[in-house]
Amino acid sequence: MYCVAWTGSGNGTVRDGVLLMNAPGYQCGADLVNSAGTRDVPGDETVDFYEAEQDCTPLYPGTRLTYPAVLDYSSLGDQEPPQYVCLTEHTGA
Repeated sequence: MYCVAWTGSGNGTVRDGVLLMNAPGYQCGADLVNSAGTRDVPGDETVDFYEAEQDCTPLYPGTRLTYPAVLDYSSLGDQEPPQYVCLTEHTGA
């Protein structure tokens, strides 16, 4: 399971975070979901990474935010192009 831990405050539409794998829920600010708005199956280490921004479907419409995000590898050099994912606001432990 993948999630994002926020590393700083946001400025409205942009917020920095770190991608985590198999982290305890309390460390996560948002969970990765697929573009259909469903979570990955526990134990399945695959996640939907895309080459273009997605129209992310809310996992629980009207209750949690689901939105597109970009994984930016530019700090690692030109080794990896950006990848796009869908995040849903994390709740629970």
